[in-house]
Amino acid sequence: MKQNAIIIGKAESEKLGNPKVGSIFEINNTETRVVGIADVPRDFLSNPFVYTTYTRSLFYLPPDLKTLLYVLAAPKKGVPVETVIASIRKTTGLAAYTENQYRWHTMTYYLENTGIPINIGLSLTLVFIIGTGIAGQTFYAFALQNERFFGALKAMGVSGKTLIQMILLQSFVVGLIGFGVGSGLAAIFGLSVGPSSKVAFDAPWQLAALSLIAVLGICLASSLASIRRVLRLEPAVVFHG
Repeated sequence: MKQNAIIIGKAESEKLGNPKVGSIFEINNTETRVVGIADVPRDFLSNPFVYTTYTRSLFYLPPDLKTLLYVLAAPKKGVPVETVIASIRKTTGLAAYTENQYRWHTMTYYLENTGIPINIGLSLTLVFIIGTGIAGQTFYAFALQNERFFGALKAMGVSGKTLIQMILLQSFVVGLIGFGVGSGLAAIFGLSVGPSSKVAFDAPWQLAALSLIAVLGICLASSLASIRRVLRLEPAVVFHG
């Protein structure tokens, strides 16, 4: 059974019947034994993973079925990775990448050959439209509710530039508060789902930075309606009942 030993990825292992170390089951009518459980993250497609050597994998695959996608290799100590990559490409005529290069190669493939960018792009567009509309209505309502105060400021000689700065500062502060609350809730959600959840959750700092820019952009763009309202406001409104 040693030649049929495999390691099971913990993520989605329930699709394989939650095998334990020492469990025996069949892969393509070939008996195999689980000798380890790997704590690996869940992938985007939520597929179960089985790890073994290439030689052992030939026992499980149908004959003449070419399913080898890539070979994971590491250079000898002291040998530059770039040298190994150049040697592989020259000797075999096949592609060779570093870990980071292969990551970007995979992402580029999904972006260029799947509908994921369109679906996510449409979702983000709807989020921006709805977010801008709600924020714009909020700031416009703020201008309506406080137009007497803005009128009083204009009557006292406050320039339109200063009023614009006040509104922009308010939208900036509101955006920061909203981003902080949203990021905190997202972090709590990520911690609560944990590695054993069905959700593949990852929030790198680059995503947080882009989200902050997007939130501030929505808030600043939405404040334009209230700015226009304030600039057209007559100071005499302060004397109206």
